[in-house]
Amino acid sequence: MTFLELINAVLREINEVEITTVSSTRGIQTSVKDFINKAQRDIINSEIEWPFTVVSQSFTTTAGTAEYARESNAKTVNYDSFTVQESASTAEKKLRYLSFNEYLDRRNEADTNPDTGSRAVPEFIYKTPDQKLGLSPVPDESTYTVRYYYYKTVSDMTANTDTPTIPERFHDVIVNRSRYYTHMLRSDVQFSQLALRDYTEGLSRMRIELINRKDYMRAV
Repeated sequence: MTFLELINAVLREINEVEITTVSSTRGIQTSVKDFINKAQRDIINSEIEWPFTVVSQSFTTTAGTAEYARESNAKTVNYDSFTVQESASTAEKKLRYLSFNEYLDRRNEADTNPDTGSRAVPEFIYKTPDQKLGLSPVPDESTYTVRYYYYKTVSDMTANTDTPTIPERFHDVIVNRSRYYTHMLRSDVQFSQLALRDYTEGLSRMRIELINRKDYMRAV
């Protein structure tokens, strides 16, 4: 469903007048519009690694530069997914993760040595206290490609045709969470509890289908 369709789905549930555009709302319609985005944020923030928020990212090293800024919309980075590729004709190699304390104990002295002879193809990835991505050894070339995965945050929907990041088959979970907030706004405790029950069951379904389900080989 689109942003407009989600708003109208909630308005129908609470027996209110539907809207034709999200730019023209008033009263309860405006509240529902806000609740739709709040509901999506609630769902996204309920788990760290929803698979529909994963992003494949890469960057090219700069010779002599050890630290690189991560994406501004990254909620969390999968540090087990880092690889480095020297060139298009070579295979990717996995980078081993070091905590920052491990990095300081094991690699910092060599990496900060003014003698550039310690620079080489990176073997380790670490996270700095200010959330940057650190490579060790410090790259000696500006041609290495580093690849990794991260889980992104989401932006609020604003236009009629905007769609949620959440897969369409779970859009009812957004509707139910928005219903909960709407009934709470109206101090309708009974209906808010029913909406909360529907939301909780829907969120559980999402976790089972998207996170807890195991991969397996099916016999033919």
